Amino acid sequence: MREGKQTFAAGLKAQFSTKSLVLIPIAVGINLIGGTLCSTLKLPLFMDMIGTILSACLAGPWVAALVGLLTNIFLALVSNPIYLPYSLVSIACGLVTGYMVKAGLFKRIWGVILTWLACTLVSVITSSTITVCIFGGATGLTGTSVLTATLIAASKKIVQSVVASSFIENLIDRGIAFLIAYILLKKIPRRFLSQYTVEANFDDDDDDE
Repeated sequence: MREGKQTFAAGLKAQFSTKSLVLIPIAVGINLIGGTLCSTLKLPLFMDMIGTILSACLAGPWVAALVGLLTNIFLALVSNPIYLPYSLVSIACGLVTGYMVKAGLFKRIWGVILTWLACTLVSVITSSTITVCIFGGATGLTGTSVLTATLIAASKKIVQSVVASSFIENLIDRGIAFLIAYILLKKIPRRFLSQYTVEANFDDDDDDE
């Protein structure tokens, strides 16, 4: 047990390297741009996960979890306080993505798709629980609240309506975020990736640029 704790602590320390600490504000900034834009325009998306996914891939799950937490705190301060409880969603997605990247799933496209679907599932479970338990079924935060309200009016079933609209929203939102992050990662030179702790978890066939 003690050795396990020491191993975890060592791994955590390795993730929070100087380069990772530099990456954190950049990743948070990327998230804030997307999240604020979608919130302002009332788009049926969040787009506040691209930086979290990038940090999960480059620095590890716990760095990504911190990026997700900081993103939601800042969005709650500058955009809408409703974002704060949803920090649990961002943290969960950062952890899931980071650990799946560590398992080598980003080496192949099917692994990226599997990670996207896993992140979507985690997002649906956590966000739906928060939406139902804290906000009673709708937040008015994005365009999907209209879809949720329509489904509730049609079926009179709050939980099912929230889960259905959350699944549609997160499947699309996370899909776009993973696609953008994956494309960006493929454009990053291997010599840059080698500076981070998870460089070995990417395709060995990538060429230096």
